[in-house]
Amino acid sequence: MILRQTKVLALVLLMGAVFSPPCSAADAQKPVLPQRFGAWRLEPSQELSGASLSSVLGDDFAILVESGLIGAQRGTFTRTGGASRASMEATLYRFRDASGVYAAYTFLRTADMSSSDLTEKSAVSRERILAVIGGALLDLSGPGAASLAELKALVTVIQQQTPRGNYPTLWQYLPGEGFERTSDHYLLGTTALERVFPLEQSDWLGLGQGAEAESARYHMGNQTLTLLLAVYPTPQIARLKLEELETRFGIRPATPGAGVPAAAAAGPQIGSAIFAERRGLMLTLVAGARDARAARAIFDRVDYETAVTWNEPSWAANEPPFLVMIVNILIGTCLLLLYAFIAGLLFAGIRLLVKRLAPGRVFDRDESVEVLQLGLASKPIQAKDFLSLRPPE
Repeated sequence: MILRQTKVLALVLLMGAVFSPPCSAADAQKPVLPQRFGAWRLEPSQELSGASLSSVLGDDFAILVESGLIGAQRGTFTRTGGASRASMEATLYRFRDASGVYAAYTFLRTADMSSSDLTEKSAVSRERILAVIGGALLDLSGPGAASLAELKALVTVIQQQTPRGNYPTLWQYLPGEGFERTSDHYLLGTTALERVFPLEQSDWLGLGQGAEAESARYHMGNQTLTLLLAVYPTPQIARLKLEELETRFGIRPATPGAGVPAAAAAGPQIGSAIFAERRGLMLTLVAGARDARAARAIFDRVDYETAVTWNEPSWAANEPPFLVMIVNILIGTCLLLLYAFIAGLLFAGIRLLVKRLAPGRVFDRDESVEVLQLGLASKPIQAKDFLSLRPPE
């Protein structure tokens, strides 16, 4: 308990140091809540940082700081007119990148929220809306008085202030069968890791070495399992990490006959056996399984396959239509026949011209022409008798 309080105090001091410098030109471009959208007006808002953010977020403050939280703006939108006056409270959290805002979104969701099409990543309930907008997270309380068109107008105004980010896709490998809704969390730090997989209060998974992780809970019969996916930069790092976990915590592979590792070896905080498996870059861990067979069942549902890709430029063969190919073949054949005819005429003309100008000197010389003779006549046959232009005597 003392260690956790000390950690939170250190984070509060760190946030105060981050927000203490004066605003720069980059700060002037940070996303803010609009002064108005539709019939709604923003009452005087306040900037939250350090201790004020800690009091608003509570236990989630440390996780959001690990996710790259750099500040927040809080205010109340009011709408006058009609039969009554309506209001809703809005908080706009700002993060360093899209991965951080997505991680915060997964931890701030509650079990009563459902997915929404307000933005690419958004969740709604009767009393609250969470919407990821680029590098910002919009948190609305009491949005029931606003229509869907008005909410989309608010999102559009904020989207114009922050570029759209590329959010993590590790959640796509989570199995769907037995999944507990809104239990998936994207992990960027040790505080988040300790909350969802309390094996040890350290970076035992290697998040500081470039790994990214996603966790979720599953129900299989009367068992509640915690699945943890971790992807590393190279297969070698993933292999070494698995060997380290096997030695350090007694984790075993989920193979028949592997047995159940001792709960004490798995760590006193998690209080159950842990099984692990590696596929290429991904390391998969399961806690809460009764035996290796139960762990194997959920491992087989993880849809992750390794593949070799080739990034060199390539060309695509664009074949012409069949009729065009036939016409081209006929044209090519005619050209070859025309070439052979012209070449034959030239060869014959040159040969006749040379024989007329220099008879017996270049073509059809006596010493180069042989005639087979049967010897039936008294006069020997000479080659010149066949090649001469004059009739034989």
